[in-house]
Amino acid sequence: MNLENIQALVSSGETNKLEFKKSTAQLKGAIETLCAFLNGNGGRILIGVTDNKKIIGQDVTDKTKRFIGNEISKIIPTAEIDIEYIKLDHANKSIISINVNDQHKKPYLYDSKAFMRVETNTIAMTREHYNHLLSTNTHHCLKHWEDIIINDIAISDLDHEEILNTVREGIINGRIPEDFATDDVNKALNHFGLLNNGKLIAAAVILFAKHPEKWLPQCILKLARFRGNSHLADFIDNKQIFGNAFKIINESMTFAKRYLPIASYFPENSLERKDVPLFPLKALREVFANAICHRDYSSPGSSISFAIFDDRLEAWSYGSFLPEVSNIDIKHLHKSVPRNPKIAKVLYYRKINESWGRGINMIIQECTKAGHPEPKFSRDNVGVTVTLLSKESLGPVVISEVREDPHRLTHRQLEIVNFLMQHGKAGLSDISERLSNPLATRTLQLELSKLKKAGVINMQGFGRGAKWILANNKGAIKAQ
Repeated sequence: MNLENIQALVSSGETNKLEFKKSTAQLKGAIETLCAFLNGNGGRILIGVTDNKKIIGQDVTDKTKRFIGNEISKIIPTAEIDIEYIKLDHANKSIISINVNDQHKKPYLYDSKAFMRVETNTIAMTREHYNHLLSTNTHHCLKHWEDIIINDIAISDLDHEEILNTVREGIINGRIPEDFATDDVNKALNHFGLLNNGKLIAAAVILFAKHPEKWLPQCILKLARFRGNSHLADFIDNKQIFGNAFKIINESMTFAKRYLPIASYFPENSLERKDVPLFPLKALREVFANAICHRDYSSPGSSISFAIFDDRLEAWSYGSFLPEVSNIDIKHLHKSVPRNPKIAKVLYYRKINESWGRGINMIIQECTKAGHPEPKFSRDNVGVTVTLLSKESLGPVVISEVREDPHRLTHRQLEIVNFLMQHGKAGLSDISERLSNPLATRTLQLELSKLKKAGVINMQGFGRGAKWILANNKGAIKAQ
C-alpha cells in the first residue's frame, strides 16, 4: 500500500468495506468497525482521513502503536489483521491503514460486543444475526485449529515418555493395534496424525509439550475453591497452572480430591476402610477430558477453569458448542462431534475420555446414581459451563487433634464412627463390644473424647446411661 493507493481509495469515499477516521482519538469506533468488517467480507480503516475525504495524516509514535495494539487485542477470536503506516510527502505524518480480509472464525467480538456493517454504518449485531454466524461458520473453521503448524517447536520439546505411554496404554486398552508397538517417537507422532510434513501441529503441543505455554499461552488451567456459593465470595484457594493436556487433567483431579468430601466406611464383615468421594471420579475425569477436547484454542487469552463452591462444581472452557450440539439436545447425543478430533483421539487411546455422546451420558448417569441432581450444561457468547450440583453441602467437617494428619480419622476411630452411623446411638459397652480389638474403658473414653472435641460425635445424657451419637446426625464423615 502506497500513497497513490490511499488517494485512489479516498477519492471513492466510504463504503460498506471502507471507513475513514480523522485520528486515533476515534480509535474505539474504528475497531468497532474493524470487528464489523471481520463479521462481514473484510474491509479497511484509514486513520488520518476526514469524513469529507481530506487526507491530513496522523502523528505516529510508539505510544500510538501500543494504543492500537491494545485495542486490537480485545478482538476475539484472534484474527489476521494487516496494519501499515504510509508516510505523507508534505508532512511528518502518516496514514494508518488497518485491513482485514474475509475470515472464517465468525462471529468476532470486540470488547465483548459483536458489530456488523450496514452500508456505511457500523451497528451492534442483532442476536439473530450472531446466532446465524455462529451456526454457519463455527464448525467449519474452528474444529481444525488443532492442525495449524507450530514452526518454532522441536520434537525434543515434547514429553517423549508421555508419547510412548500413549502407545503402550492404547495397545493395552485395545484401542491401538498390537502390531504398532514402537519406541520410535517420530513414528508414534505420525501415527497420531500430529506431524505435517515433519513439522509439529498445534494438537501435538497441547497434548505433549513439556512447556506448551511457550508457544500457546492458552494452555492454562484456573482453579478456585470459593467459600460459599458465589463467585464474589472469598477464595479458600486460587491458582493458575500451565501445562499440556495430561497435566491439566491430573491437576484438576488432584484439586478436586483435595477439596471434595470423602465418605469413609467399613463394608460389612470387613476391617478394610473404604473411601468413597462425594462425586464419582470417573464423571469428573470425563468433564475435564471434554473440556480439553471440545474447547476453542484459537484465542491466546482463552482457558479452562474449575471452581468448587459449597453447593456445586463448575467446569468452564472457552468456545461455544458446535452447531450440531444445542443446549436442548446435548443430553441425548449419540455421536462424537469433537472440535479437536486429533486431541480427542489421543485421549481416547489413553481411556481418559469416551466418545462425546457416550461421555455426556456417563457424566449424567454417574452423578444421578450417586444421588446428586442431574448435571447442567449451558453456554454463553464465550464458553461452555458444566455444573455438577451437589446433594449436600461441600463445606468440609475438618477433623482436628485426632493425630498428626488433622484431616483423617484413625482406623479405630472410623470403626467407632461406622458403628454409630449404622446404629444411630450407643452406650460405652455397646461400642466396646463391636470393636475388632476391644479397648480398655479408659482408652475408649479417650478416643470418644477426641472425636467429640473434633466435632464428629456428641454425648447424650450423663453417667452410665450416656449415649454417643454422630454430630448433626451425619450419615458419613467428610474429610478434606
